[in-house]
Amino acid sequence: MKKFFMKIFNVKVISIILAILIWYYVAGVQGPTVVRTFKVPVVAINMEPGVVIKSKTDYVNLTAGGPSRLILGLKEQDFTALIDLSGKTFGEYYVDVDAKSPLTGVTIEKVAPEKARVSLEKLTTIVMPIGVKFSGEAEEGFLPGTPIVTPDKASITGPESVLASIKEVFIQIDLTGIKEETNLTLPVKIFGKDGEKIADVQVSPISCMVKVSQSSVTVAKIVPVVPNFNGAVFKGFGIKSISVEPAVISISGNFAFLSEVSYITTDVLNIGDITKSTEFEPLFIVPEGVNIVGVDRCKIKIEVEPIIREKFTITVIVKTDDDLAAKVHPEKIDVIVSGFKEDVDAIDVLDIVAVVDATGITDGTYELPVAIEGISETVVVSIVQPESVSVTIEPANNG
Repeated sequence: MKKFFMKIFNVKVISIILAILIWYYVAGVQGPTVVRTFKVPVVAINMEPGVVIKSKTDYVNLTAGGPSRLILGLKEQDFTALIDLSGKTFGEYYVDVDAKSPLTGVTIEKVAPEKARVSLEKLTTIVMPIGVKFSGEAEEGFLPGTPIVTPDKASITGPESVLASIKEVFIQIDLTGIKEETNLTLPVKIFGKDGEKIADVQVSPISCMVKVSQSSVTVAKIVPVVPNFNGAVFKGFGIKSISVEPAVISISGNFAFLSEVSYITTDVLNIGDITKSTEFEPLFIVPEGVNIVGVDRCKIKIEVEPIIREKFTITVIVKTDDDLAAKVHPEKIDVIVSGFKEDVDAIDVLDIVAVVDATGITDGTYELPVAIEGISETVVVSIVQPESVSVTIEPANNG
């Protein structure tokens, strides 16, 4: 019996000694436990073919804990914050963030936000001609002819909505100091309708060869006529249509001047307080160094009609994952549209859909935005009331 108790005593003593050694290792060697927060970039994996990220949550705040000697030397780039996009096609999603620690002794305490928002679009490719713009002045006696651009078209790949916003693809030739035939390699530039440079696309080629040669020939091209309006029609009215005759005209001049002219505008047309259809016959404004062939003015007719508003009450539809169900409050919203009477009268309330996208969201209650679908492009959604609704997500009752 005495030997038995001695064995138990020895086991307890050994356990206490081991606990002290472990504590000494953690507190003395590894250092005390500390908590730090890191700003970690969100990385998408397993994207489906033909899908591209339009926008997403770029960073999450990752709180990690562990021994000071381990954690104090870590940096943001040592951690990973992954979102798995397998099975996700086009639309907006909230995806779980899978945060990983670089060391076994360091644990992830918290990730904020726990779900990253990502907007996916169709990956599209378009081909556009490469235009030419000139800047600077060539040496006296050198008049540039039509430049030869090789290749003369660019293939552009990116989100569908970004490609739709592209206004022009061109190269910029600086004529400063050029006095003879010159070969250049110039980058391809892409600009949007808002005048901003578009960078988040892939373009091929990224640069092209340009041959600039002497020319003494007066060239011509056809450009559109753009009315120069000032003011706005009377409140409560809208411009239904604008007709211009002729809609395009021929202009002539040397290439350096013509390359800077993409349209011809008119004298100022004051349309303030117009409440009925009106006709104008303005003169053209002719840029320096450019001649207009054949005409000096155009006819412009502006068709004006009243703008009306109408309210529709629509039931809200919530999209969820298959294994989840949703309750929404309020169940109905008001949608007010504005437009010309014939367009508003043509609206079928059954075509209007109020959608809340809750796919990728787990259990809980959320305030989510309402998207209006099914509205004709000829009218405008003026008011959505309320703009967001309360959605409660819970497991579906499959019983």
